[in-house]
Amino acid sequence: MRAALNILLLVLVTACSAERGLGDGGASVHGPGILDPASDNFHGKVAERAAWDVAVCMTCHDQTKTDAAPPCAKCHADGPSGCTSCHKMPPMTGAHLKHAGDGAPASCAKCHPVPTNWTDPGHFAAKAILAFAPIAGPNATFDGTRCQNVACHGATLADGGATNTAPAWNGGPAEATCGTCHGAPPATHVQQGGYACVTCHPAGSPHVDGTLNIGRTTGCDGCHGTAASLAPPVDLSGNTLTTALTVGAHQAHLLVPTKLRGPIACITCHAVPAMITTVGHIDSPAPAEVNAEIGWDRTTATCTASCHGTSRPTWTSTGAAVCGACHGIPPNDASHTPTMQLSDCATCHPGSVDATGYPIITSGPNGPTSEHINGHVDL
Repeated sequence: MRAALNILLLVLVTACSAERGLGDGGASVHGPGILDPASDNFHGKVAERAAWDVAVCMTCHDQTKTDAAPPCAKCHADGPSGCTSCHKMPPMTGAHLKHAGDGAPASCAKCHPVPTNWTDPGHFAAKAILAFAPIAGPNATFDGTRCQNVACHGATLADGGATNTAPAWNGGPAEATCGTCHGAPPATHVQQGGYACVTCHPAGSPHVDGTLNIGRTTGCDGCHGTAASLAPPVDLSGNTLTTALTVGAHQAHLLVPTKLRGPIACITCHAVPAMITTVGHIDSPAPAEVNAEIGWDRTTATCTASCHGTSRPTWTSTGAAVCGACHGIPPNDASHTPTMQLSDCATCHPGSVDATGYPIITSGPNGPTSEHINGHVDL
């Protein structure tokens, strides 16, 4: 060991050695090859053979001494113990740059144990030690060529549409392109409809970080509607106009700005999923399923439900639901006379309308309700 340390006395002189009259690159002091990475006498290899004990180097390079040799930091900004003194951060080999482009030690920790000190056991092993972080999954391995059973590359998704869940470390960018980890779209998603990924997954959100980011928010309005009302607008394609069939009169039903009745819940017309992955939600093609009893006709954009009496207002029209649109004022039947006024309605329907004939809206824990247009004629 002492012999190695004596050799190490000649370590870490750099191009700056010309300042000390060593125009031959330090060869006159350290021997040839001290600055040549290809030489066995390269200072990095000498230091490695000496178990990285650089204390002896300080005999000449101690900056507290007069006429000291150039400091290591002259060429190694982080000093001899800095990561960049031996390799780039991240290293340029294989897919290092793709995995740890920010160069932060935390990135290294995804696949390697990060030493607290450069002399920690195992740090200078001949072969890098792999210790996958939890995000990779408990069965993640590397066979020297490919990562196997790594959750990061979709191995745990069991998506038959994925083309390469065991990428080659030296295979290049094509090893991890969109569609290699999961199908495009994933097998759990609707296979038609043409919706872009950003419909449900926010642009710019973290990817392959162990967390599934869905929607602009965590609620139903993350993909459609707003925080005020979960139904369109906005629809899945970004439409906001009622003339779009996927927008139409959703808000007129959920918010009922006419106050002709209380708000109509989504479940009245659609099956409401308990979770985004509930069967029948994102795993089936558009359009959204409508409860059969509504009698929805997509071609004519009308329904046969009794909510509007015998009237069939068009889903994409506006102003179609006003007093008198569903029944006459008064209704044209044997129970009413042509001379009746709106103020007469409360005589027989006191639970539905007030003395002016306006629908009674009652506040409650589940939102405003009304006995008007609820499927029952109240007398």
